[in-house]
Amino acid sequence: MNIRKTVSISAAMLALSVALAFAHGGATGIVKERMDAMEEISASMKQVGHMLRGQKPFDALEIGAAAGIIAGHSGDNLTRQFPPESLMPPTEASPVIWEKWEQFSGIANDMETAAMSVADAVQSGADRDQIATAFGRLAQTCKTCHETFRVKK
Repeated sequence: MNIRKTVSISAAMLALSVALAFAHGGATGIVKERMDAMEEISASMKQVGHMLRGQKPFDALEIGAAAGIIAGHSGDNLTRQFPPESLMPPTEASPVIWEKWEQFSGIANDMETAAMSVADAVQSGADRDQIATAFGRLAQTCKTCHETFRVKK
């Protein structure tokens, strides 16, 4: 890895850390942990989206790394972030999560599978369109979950 790339990645990580520190004022405990995880997912989704829309240079390795971050926050790692009775402000989680736990955990697992599909597409040398198709499926899992299980702002 060249020095320019190392500096760029370090600067991005520092900026993300600062943003996360101020993103959810007042959140504590598990609510803060999951809000921070959701911020990391969001940042990774935006990074990939910008590349696929041509707003940033396309870099398959960065897309694969972003997909890995998302996968790491998905599946069981995501559902563990939602223990019963964790609706303390300023959460954006809806109580419907616990009423429809099977559906919620299914979407969390679908998200992990979709994120791994993006990473696998990158790993296998897929072209931009194939990666974009896999990413579209991942984005749909986020949309589905937010529409059903996130308090509307």
